[in-house]
Amino acid sequence: LKSCPFRQLVVLLTCLLACLLACSDIPWAFLMAFLAELQSKRAGGVSALKQVPQEEKRDRSSANVELGGTDVLEDEAERWKYFFESGCQAWFDKIKNHTFRSTFVELKREEAEVIVEHWEARRQAAIPSDESSETLRQKQDTLENEALHKLTSLTSRLDEAVKVECGASPVGLAFVKLSTRSPKDSRRALANAEAAYRERLEKDSENLKDDDNARWKILSEEVSQAGATRTGHDAMRLLLDSERVFEDLEYALRGPKAAGLGSASNNDYGLSLVARAWDPRLKLESEFRGIAWNNKLTCLCQYFHPLYFEELEGRKNQIQEDCLALYSSPAVKAAVAALGGSCIIDFAWLGPNDVLIVELNPFDGVCLGTFPASTGLFLWDNEEDQIIMRGDAPFEFRTRSEPLSRGALKGQCNPDWRRIIYDESKM
Repeated sequence: LKSCPFRQLVVLLTCLLACLLACSDIPWAFLMAFLAELQSKRAGGVSALKQVPQEEKRDRSSANVELGGTDVLEDEAERWKYFFESGCQAWFDKIKNHTFRSTFVELKREEAEVIVEHWEARRQAAIPSDESSETLRQKQDTLENEALHKLTSLTSRLDEAVKVECGASPVGLAFVKLSTRSPKDSRRALANAEAAYRERLEKDSENLKDDDNARWKILSEEVSQAGATRTGHDAMRLLLDSERVFEDLEYALRGPKAAGLGSASNNDYGLSLVARAWDPRLKLESEFRGIAWNNKLTCLCQYFHPLYFEELEGRKNQIQEDCLALYSSPAVKAAVAALGGSCIIDFAWLGPNDVLIVELNPFDGVCLGTFPASTGLFLWDNEEDQIIMRGDAPFEFRTRSEPLSRGALKGQCNPDWRRIIYDESKM
């Protein structure tokens, strides 16, 4: 307050005392008397106020920067580089005979900027106000149309790729993602999934009303299906609706602050879009997540880890054997080595001796890929699990042996899923 102009100081003190009076029995006259005294001192000059020698001042109004750490991790530049160099473009060609077919689409820097600006405008439009939900929806639709207009060229290129992949799919569908992450958090996709989920429950509500595990499976299936598309236009709408896509693009464009790197240069920016043929053989129970550490596959677990799949009980040995065999192939070893020897690797077990790689994702043992949602039935923060994940204990394959309780399943839900699955009045 020492640099605060006198008039502003009086206003500030008035507000503070007014708040005090509102919740106490201090009479208003006390406030007026205090202000009158303060004003009289002002009339006698600022010198009439008590002067405090410099050496006696104990001003703690400023932030204590000594208590704060650096704005970024010391190795943020390396982590930024590792994250974006671990995308599909880093490993696809090495394992293209062992993964789902894909078509890559260039995502120009200025196009990525449009997507980022669109999401930021959406956030601004969603700031609480007196507007109705319908007005907000109309605003979001307008913002989406504006972005789509700016992305006409990208949508056209994407549509060509989607048509190629749909033509290769037995069901005429494709899945579109960034070279890093997918738009599986799209609220548009979730709304479509919810509608399909409700329709399925209505057909068998009596058998499903008390089976939380079964309802979880249905919603998981419909959310996955809702990410499928037939056109570049529909795929672009999902991408524009995804915060995950926004986060990756914003981070790629911004670049790390550490090491004086500043914003990413045109050479550093290397994201693309990927269209993949939809394979209906890939079911919830057929996807598994492994951890590779120092070029060794150390553990494996079911991908949809909150769910119980009875059909897995007699297949574990075969699944483990097939996944380990594929991992040991020179092509997969080379792909893992391209990511530094440590990564998350997802397998699609389609039947005995028939397994494909879904994708590889970064895993650095510090923050990338180490959260429970990423590691499934293994916990990096659990000392015993980490020993296994680091390969300092024998390989382990985990699946659920029984359904989780309702309370445990609810704890695994995000608020949107909890609203859908446990709002029994709408079942």
